[in-house]
Amino acid sequence: METFDIETFRSAAPYIYAHQGNVFVITIPSSLVEGDQLPALIQDLALMQTLGIKLVLVYATGILPLGKAKRPVIDSRKLLKVQHKIGELQSRIESLFSTGLINTPMAGMKLTTVSGNFVHAKPAGVVDGVDLQFHGEVRRVDTQAIQDQLGHGNIVLLSSLGYSPSGECFYLDEYDVATTVAAIIPSEKLIFLVNEKTLQNSRRQRIKFLTLNSAQELLSRRKSLNKTLRQHIEFAINACLNRVQRVHLLSTDIPGALLQELYSHDGAGTLITAEHYNDIRPATVEDVGGIISLIKPLEEQEILVHRTREQIELEIHNYDVVERDGFVIACGALHPLKQKSIGEIACLAVHPDFQKEGHGNRLLKHLEQKAWTLGLSSVFVLTTKALHWFHEQGYRKSSIQDLPISKQKTFNYQRNSRVFLKSSK
Repeated sequence: METFDIETFRSAAPYIYAHQGNVFVITIPSSLVEGDQLPALIQDLALMQTLGIKLVLVYATGILPLGKAKRPVIDSRKLLKVQHKIGELQSRIESLFSTGLINTPMAGMKLTTVSGNFVHAKPAGVVDGVDLQFHGEVRRVDTQAIQDQLGHGNIVLLSSLGYSPSGECFYLDEYDVATTVAAIIPSEKLIFLVNEKTLQNSRRQRIKFLTLNSAQELLSRRKSLNKTLRQHIEFAINACLNRVQRVHLLSTDIPGALLQELYSHDGAGTLITAEHYNDIRPATVEDVGGIISLIKPLEEQEILVHRTREQIELEIHNYDVVERDGFVIACGALHPLKQKSIGEIACLAVHPDFQKEGHGNRLLKHLEQKAWTLGLSSVFVLTTKALHWFHEQGYRKSSIQDLPISKQKTFNYQRNSRVFLKSSK
């Protein structure tokens, strides 16, 4: 009998809610449109559409090399070849979106795709003395027409063709089309499907997240970076500079990468953004449920002391959290004590899926700085498991007698936590 992973489905619920009604612009490489993977991708896109995501799909022809330093001349013969290729690819995409047979993943779905003269073009003109002829640039996008179609529940298909007021047709760079459309619709996400392996760090671990600055540093630091990945990172940086909020790089080698990236904690690709992502912020009452969900497994393992919902609500002003896509992925609290001008750092927790991203270190430093700003001379922690980690963070082993009297009176001798202390100087 087939098993149904109910926990995975439940954990996806907040993401389903968060993405509803948002516009996603997705680029599809020509190899994917022409390959055997397209039916599975269309099924995933259809599922995203039925879950409330508004889709704009930009598909590539593959006729011209990706990211050439010099833009090629598009004469009438090449333009005709592009037009024929686009007709062929569009027909394949539309036919797969029309699938609805019983006992197939798209059974009962009634999806409509639309395409048209949404993108207006102008000639690129003469560059370095060479007339690029029918090679064009995006002049403007009919955003209202696209939004109207999305509002009617249609999937918008865009190609690498644009049209001028004089009735001429021009070849456009599909990545320029995708970036421009994503910026002015506006879209919540721009997603590049890439014919390469997932971007990794020097330890061969997937890079889940890059700020705009760290993406630029990575390009300058890693000279041996794969050319295709380098070009897509450059596309992502340009998109962020053009007001696109979040850009995702997903490998076409990973089956179901889109669904995994959008509806799971861990994701499947690399997010590049100019936003303040994963910032630490003060907790609010709305975060109480998220904090409880985060610390409950640690309480069950007796790593953290049990806290009631009422207790957390009363002390919520002492908590700080790290949030990602509506999830509290890390939390910590600073409880100032009047006696001895000391504070307790407590309830420090990071979700298992995000423990290798440095959130624990950042939160601890943040809480320490918060303590020094409040004028506290020292902070302490009580721990049964993370002894070495706190020692590595500059804490020294101390004793119960160094704690304020009020804390000594409530100390749980059965739990027998170790005391670690750190001074502001």
